[in-house]
Amino acid sequence: MATNSDYDKTYAEISSALNSNPSDSLIQEPPSPADPDHPPVSPYNQTWDSESGHSIQLDDTPGRERVRIQHGKSKNFIEMHPDGKQVIKVFGEGFDITIGKKNIYVSGICNIVVKGDCNMQVDGDFNQEINGDYNLAVKGKLNMRSVKDGSISSDKNMSIQASEKFGGKLRLGAASALSLGSDLYVHGSITCDTLNADTRVNAGLGVYAGPYGFTSTLGGLSLGRPTPLTPVASPGCIDIVGSMTALGSVTAPTGNFAKTNIGYASIGISSAILMTDYINTFIFDWHFHLTPKGPTSPSVFDMI
Repeated sequence: MATNSDYDKTYAEISSALNSNPSDSLIQEPPSPADPDHPPVSPYNQTWDSESGHSIQLDDTPGRERVRIQHGKSKNFIEMHPDGKQVIKVFGEGFDITIGKKNIYVSGICNIVVKGDCNMQVDGDFNQEINGDYNLAVKGKLNMRSVKDGSISSDKNMSIQASEKFGGKLRLGAASALSLGSDLYVHGSITCDTLNADTRVNAGLGVYAGPYGFTSTLGGLSLGRPTPLTPVASPGCIDIVGSMTALGSVTAPTGNFAKTNIGYASIGISSAILMTDYINTFIFDWHFHLTPKGPTSPSVFDMI
């Protein structure tokens, strides 16, 4: 992905927000006021040289006043320029050790370029205060870990995104629970072992409950129009607004079964086999015929 044009474009957009984005041309050593084309003018330049090549130069050449201290063998040097610049150059390892407190103040832009690894160790607290934007562009992996509690907060909107262009996935894991203090909107799908809600779970286009179906311990199942028309679920009951269709069977081991204007079975079993309701058929077919000998009715066996 490091060579992908879309990735490079995205990275370029992020890094463009960095006013001091590290690059090869970010830091350029300013040339010395004294060079072969502009040598010091005698007698303004006073020089002290040692036997091994160490030198101290106090150059008073008009317009190019400078002070330079240089090590003979390593060529390390410190040079102060007339425009206020100062160059400290070390060709080997550099060490800046302060036993006491140290303060660094930069009134302008601060640029730091590290060609290799950069390591920082802080034995106490590490505090940063940024009055502007904080832009971080990483071309490799980003790893963050807190041994103790960790928190990320924003006074306004916050977004966490795994790019869809490169098949990114966003993983959230917790040893005990993941808590959300507000509504959760999912434009894709949710796959989980268990989904628990203190109040309701709303699905705009339906809810699918795999081979295990719906299981209710203390509550019931309420199906119908959106609240407030949807009836509140009663414990152990299925409340619906509309009709109920079953491709298989509907079994009520113990309960009341009623059919409007026809009759009821106060206590009994209602089951439909091959789309035939025997109790209602029996009640519906039970009728009387008036004859000269008196009323008659079909036999139970004829109705069955």
